[in-house]
Amino acid sequence: MKQLISLLAIMVALAAVAQSSSHQYITVVAEPDHADWTYKTGQQAEITAYAIKENVRMTGVEITYSYGPEKHDAVKTGTVKTDKNGIARFKVPGMKQPGFTSVRVKVNYEGHDYSSMTNIAFDPFKLKPTTEMPKDFNEFWDNAMKKAEQVPMEVVSRHSDEESTASIDVYYVRIQSYRKGNYVYGVLSVPKSPGRKAAILRLPGAAVRRFNGPSDLASEGFVVLEIGVHGIPVDQDPEIYRQLETGALAGYTSQGIDNRDSYYYKRSILGCVRAIDYLCSLDCVDSKRIATYGGSQGGMLSIMTASLDRRVKCLFAYFPAFCELTGYYNGRAGGWPHMFRNADEPNLQARIEVSRYYDTVNFARRLKAPGIYAWGFNDPACCPTSTFSAYNVIEAPKQLHLGRDTGHWLYPWQLEKAMEFLKQQLNVK
Repeated sequence: MKQLISLLAIMVALAAVAQSSSHQYITVVAEPDHADWTYKTGQQAEITAYAIKENVRMTGVEITYSYGPEKHDAVKTGTVKTDKNGIARFKVPGMKQPGFTSVRVKVNYEGHDYSSMTNIAFDPFKLKPTTEMPKDFNEFWDNAMKKAEQVPMEVVSRHSDEESTASIDVYYVRIQSYRKGNYVYGVLSVPKSPGRKAAILRLPGAAVRRFNGPSDLASEGFVVLEIGVHGIPVDQDPEIYRQLETGALAGYTSQGIDNRDSYYYKRSILGCVRAIDYLCSLDCVDSKRIATYGGSQGGMLSIMTASLDRRVKCLFAYFPAFCELTGYYNGRAGGWPHMFRNADEPNLQARIEVSRYYDTVNFARRLKAPGIYAWGFNDPACCPTSTFSAYNVIEAPKQLHLGRDTGHWLYPWQLEKAMEFLKQQLNVK
């Protein structure tokens, strides 16, 4: 036992060392002169730059800076030197149109580069999307859902004795989806307390991976169904998912993009609606209290499912993907997975037409359910130009909680705000 305790102590110590070594030795900061990082179009920004080593600002150090439109090359590069107080300043001209400018700062110290980025905003709530709404958008999805409704669910459910707890039952489920032989797989977590409960459909970020129960959201009193979007079981050996991710499912976001009926995400989106069908069929679920929840790819699917299915009463979407897919084609930043950057891409116009049926912006346009949203200005994947383009067209009740310095992650307080919202909307105490 003493040997085991010693081994654990060593492992904890090594983990602590590994974690501390992951931080930059020198932190370089680009501090905007507006605390909210936000300016009017055309308004000049002044940036205070400094480098911190061992919690002290470095004096007399050269800082290289650059700035330019988000996700594009810099339009200006220069250098400044910190003064006796350890600070230097430079100016960034205002954008002529609403959007984001990426400001980068870098220091070279003893042969190593240390850098950071700050995205400053210019009238972000006035950003308008470039993607267009197809005239038959509603018809296309209404017809797809009507066909899917005719397919029986044929549910297979397996109780997981090893993962269930004293308060939560865990089930692995297989649900037939939009056509015979096609399935949605997921993990269902059901609180053991009596009565019909509010439910959350939890949607995954981009990956090919295993899912494990019980969901942390079930401890808040929700029935939770967490699904995959690839039509494969979610309880397999991790090596299987690794092989799929580098093999058959590599680049899945562009598979079938030449045709709106064969595009990869059509099955995924209809699978999300089928998951709502399943939740509504459960005796433990109050079908009038259902929410969607997810980030990145999951944020996109949270918006899409709530947009298509009126049984969804509210949603939480954080840094949603697939927003403003035609951004790069129109000379500005676009959302993940950053399509249409290459003007010489084969069959480009046809692919752009298909993308409009799958752009989160166009689903956001028809949202009716109240939603809470969260992201930051420094997200390199689901960049704010794209997420604001979707948020600004939402006419349903909405809240946005910004952690401006966040990248592709959230602060705990943003998740806490979301939980408060969901409990209030779904009457969970």
